[in-house]
Amino acid sequence: MSKTAYMRGLQVFISDIRACQNKEQEQRRVEKELAKIRAKFGEDKALSGKLQQHRAASVPPRKYIWKLLYIYMLGFDIDFGHKQACDLIPMQKYSDKQVGYMACSLLLQENDEFLRLAINAIHLDMTSRNEAFQALALSFVGNIGGQEMAEALTLDVLKLLTSGATRPLIKKRASLCLLRLLRKTPADGPLLVSADTFSPTMGALLEERDLGLLLCSVTLLHGLISRSGTAGYETCQGRVIKILERLVRERDRIPPEYLYYGIPSPWLQARCLRALQLYPPPDSVSERKALHDVLQNIIAATSAEAAKNANPNKTNALNAILFEALALALHHASATNNAISAGPDAANDRATLSSCLALMGRYLGGKDPNAKYLALDSLARLAGAMPEVLEGVRAQQGTVMASLKDPDVSIRRRALDLLFAMCDAAIAPEVVGELLKHLVVADFGVREELVLKIAILAEKFAPSMQWYMDVVLQLLERSGDFVSDEIWHRAVQLVTNNPSMQEYAARNVAEALKRGAAQESMICTAAYILGEYGRLIRNEVPPGEQYRLLAAAFPAASQPAKGLLMTALLKIYLLDPSNAGMARDIRELFERYKRFMDAELQQRATEYLALAANPQAAAAQFVLPMPAWTIRESSLIKRLQGEGADGAGDAGSAGAGASGGDAPSTLAGANPSPLLSVPMPGPAPHASSAAPDLLSMDSNRSGAFGAGGVFGAPPSNGGAAAAAAAPAAPPPPAKPATPVDLLSDLFSDVVVSSSSSAAAAPPAPAPVPAAPPGLPPYPGAVPPAAVPSYPGYPTGPAYPGAPTGFPPGAPSPYGAVPPPPVAGGFPPYGAPAPVAAVPPPAPAPPASNPFASNPFAAPSAAAAIPAAAIPPPPPVPAAVAPPAPVAHAPAAAHADPFGDSSFGAPAPAFGAAAFAAPPAAAAAPAPVDPPRPTGDLEAWFNALLLKERGILYEDQYLQIGLQSQYGRGSGNISLFLGNKNAAARLTTVSITLAAPAPGLQVTVGPLPPQLEPKQQVQVPISLVCLGPFTAPPALALSYGVGGAPALPPPGFALRLPVAMHKFMLPEPRIPKELFFEHWRAAQPHCKAQEMVDRAATGPLSPEAVQGLMRLLHLGVEHGYLDPSPHNEAGAAYWGAGPVPEQQRPVLCCCRVEGNPQNRAQFRVTVVAEQPELAQQVHALLVAQVKAAPASS
Repeated sequence: MSKTAYMRGLQVFISDIRACQNKEQEQRRVEKELAKIRAKFGEDKALSGKLQQHRAASVPPRKYIWKLLYIYMLGFDIDFGHKQACDLIPMQKYSDKQVGYMACSLLLQENDEFLRLAINAIHLDMTSRNEAFQALALSFVGNIGGQEMAEALTLDVLKLLTSGATRPLIKKRASLCLLRLLRKTPADGPLLVSADTFSPTMGALLEERDLGLLLCSVTLLHGLISRSGTAGYETCQGRVIKILERLVRERDRIPPEYLYYGIPSPWLQARCLRALQLYPPPDSVSERKALHDVLQNIIAATSAEAAKNANPNKTNALNAILFEALALALHHASATNNAISAGPDAANDRATLSSCLALMGRYLGGKDPNAKYLALDSLARLAGAMPEVLEGVRAQQGTVMASLKDPDVSIRRRALDLLFAMCDAAIAPEVVGELLKHLVVADFGVREELVLKIAILAEKFAPSMQWYMDVVLQLLERSGDFVSDEIWHRAVQLVTNNPSMQEYAARNVAEALKRGAAQESMICTAAYILGEYGRLIRNEVPPGEQYRLLAAAFPAASQPAKGLLMTALLKIYLLDPSNAGMARDIRELFERYKRFMDAELQQRATEYLALAANPQAAAAQFVLPMPAWTIRESSLIKRLQGEGADGAGDAGSAGAGASGGDAPSTLAGANPSPLLSVPMPGPAPHASSAAPDLLSMDSNRSGAFGAGGVFGAPPSNGGAAAAAAAPAAPPPPAKPATPVDLLSDLFSDVVVSSSSSAAAAPPAPAPVPAAPPGLPPYPGAVPPAAVPSYPGYPTGPAYPGAPTGFPPGAPSPYGAVPPPPVAGGFPPYGAPAPVAAVPPPAPAPPASNPFASNPFAAPSAAAAIPAAAIPPPPPVPAAVAPPAPVAHAPAAAHADPFGDSSFGAPAPAFGAAAFAAPPAAAAAPAPVDPPRPTGDLEAWFNALLLKERGILYEDQYLQIGLQSQYGRGSGNISLFLGNKNAAARLTTVSITLAAPAPGLQVTVGPLPPQLEPKQQVQVPISLVCLGPFTAPPALALSYGVGGAPALPPPGFALRLPVAMHKFMLPEPRIPKELFFEHWRAAQPHCKAQEMVDRAATGPLSPEAVQGLMRLLHLGVEHGYLDPSPHNEAGAAYWGAGPVPEQQRPVLCCCRVEGNPQNRAQFRVTVVAEQPELAQQVHALLVAQVKAAPASS
């Protein structure tokens, strides 16, 4: 420090501090000195006069600032003197300026208001000719510069960098200062430097001979291309390669001050290698050869020297260079040869890849903990992005598993990450078994992460549901305290949706409770499963024993768990209400909790007590089985991706996108649809009919029955518990237990009307698209008739904004087709009734179709269809008799209170009714009205092309909802068929594949031939994309009503909303060099481009454009690929093939450029190796951009 030797007071203070015997003496001495300094600073006139006149000879102010810095270094807080430190910066004496900069850099933060006082002084120091002042100012800004300094001082820093008179000493500090200012500017803000103007300066800096300046310059280049991409800085790649060549091949010419244990500037070598990882492989043959030779030299020489060297400092430096070189070699091997394909450099790349992986394996099995950690960390990072690395690391599976037992906790964490990244369906049982063994001895700090990863691996790669359930139960028993709610929630959801597993799960949780399992998660899981499916094991574990097992855990449970236990105990009691001891215990429990302080438990106890008083009514009307959960992405994977995005270094979460819940799985070889029969859970979209939170307690709910109840009963049954249990009041009229209408709860585009609108007429039929060849068009061409409504029946449009089709009474679009002659019987289907004739069709105004350019849309009405090509429609009656009421046999006393899970109605009880003589020969079934769509089928189809669930088809008898889930190359569709008729059953129901799409394998699951009134069934459909396809597949739908044919075979052609973009996985953080290389290399036939003018519609905001791109499964992140604030760019991977491991990913790139002067004009460009994929994505995106509403 300059002239601190002449500050006697500072020397005395330091001596006094060193002489203190304990902490208390030191604190008293510091407080005394702080009081003295505060008093000196308080003498405003004397001290400020000294500052203004710069009288440093007597008592210099810097002496007090030095004392404050020393006290700060001792660990004490300094809450004054900041302004006095800032006042020293404008001083013209170096000693004052030095202590001012040093104090401000230590005591202030980048957003401190006092720094505004110093910005002008910093500007003057940077523009002065004094190099010492320039160095102080640059070092200060490089340490604590913020956004405000970036706006004010960037030009001064750039002048110092570009000036030819600036010495390397100043340029080094200017480079790091500019890097700090770049990092402090917002990500969505304008760049401080443009590649077009700064690239020559960057190139000149990389031509310097001073190695210290080169280190700062390469660091600046790495920060620039990390933020804005390599575009504009391509010429710098060759210069960085030359720096590496100089360091590796010209060791004798390196100055001795840059040799670290004989290694030429290892920090510069590592930084150059890391910067080159952001570039694609060089285009120049000479540069590519030079880089390959340098990498081979580094890998061979450095690895050999590190293996035989015992000095840890030198070994660490060599390992730092070596692992950066390995990462660069693997990056180039993957980028130049996607999957190591044949080419001029294929042999070199294969050799490089093999040597790198062999070297990594050697370090994995070595004894050096630092090298082992680096090898595990590098492989975990690269395995998720490079299939070749993943295949190579699987050979080291035993070594990685052995690393789980390493005494170093950081190595155990990295080994866990690598195991998670390399796991696939083939080795999942072995890996999960090893992780379960390790779970018992694992550190408490890693158990929660370990439990989460075991649960995800078990779900993604489960060979069977039984194996999955065994793994989850072992997790709950061994580390129940570390099992998060998402894990046991997911387990019970999968059990609920797999009937074959319900008995097995109930038996196993009962055995676990008998073994003494008492963890909270285990108790909650057992309560749910025994409450729902304890009836399936009542012969093995009687209800009384089930009750005792759960009641034993009740006192120690938390309040949310107690609510779940109360529900389970009530359900178990309803299995055997004749058990007097169980009835007494449950009444005592509910009576005690009627006066509990928690409102939720109090309300549950009150209502459950009322239900327990009348068990028959409770089991028949209120306590109903849980419905199946809806299909949705697992919350466990979302949680792990969120943790990985926060910087946890999780290899399994690499590549998690910000596009909502459609982030692709990074697990190698993951099942595109794990546990195909298991839908994934999801919240209900409507507040009025939302599914209740069945897995936790919510104090905001209106009670156990107010929001659907904890038993899954309809909302209409809520609040009737007291009336059902009152003995004096007459029983209410019998009300059939209506199953939960999943369609009105699951699909967000269904508007559910209230029961008061029962008299409202349904919407008239809408125009229907043409059918595929071989199937007749839909014959719903008669004037609409009034259809009886019921509560929950949608009487409005099927989704907000949906067209309502033809107005009531509009003529049929098929009215002009002459009916064929009929010899007796009913007139042809669609022909006018005998009472009145149907007028000829009037030309309807053309409806605006936002999907006009959709390659999957039906042929337009302008394309005339010859009358002879339309097959004759089936016959239809002139009048329809009202359906006869269906009489249901009363349920037997010993019937299962949870009902029958089969499709049909329960069989009648044994007795006279069961053996009664069959009725006389029944008359022919009464004819029925022809089915008429209640909405626009084309609009429903187009909407489902862009979303995962909604209405596919609906008429007055039948409603078909669709829910889908897609991965790369495969998908699963669930069709929900619901009988809307309250009195008549649907017969001969059939859905078959009518028109397969080339390139798409469609497998339709089984369907029961009959649907009882108000019954709903689910039909699974599996899809495998085998190649490009241009037309969607079609199904043939046929059914009858009450035995009378409504849609007789061959039926109605129902198109599935399947397009090629459905099989894409978004990739929002794709490497920029890979994106631009694919963009530049695209052939003309693989690129689709169009200008879009929305002058009549209005402008679109960048957020709206991003939303449209995400609808097409494109991963987009604003400003990442395209730095322009007016443009958006995104990418996704599309795959085809029956086996996921054999699929070759096809990259689809998209860019939407907006006119900065007019946001209503766009240029849409899509590039993909498959021309069909590019054309389809482009057509859909252009249609969306044209039809989207204007942004406010």
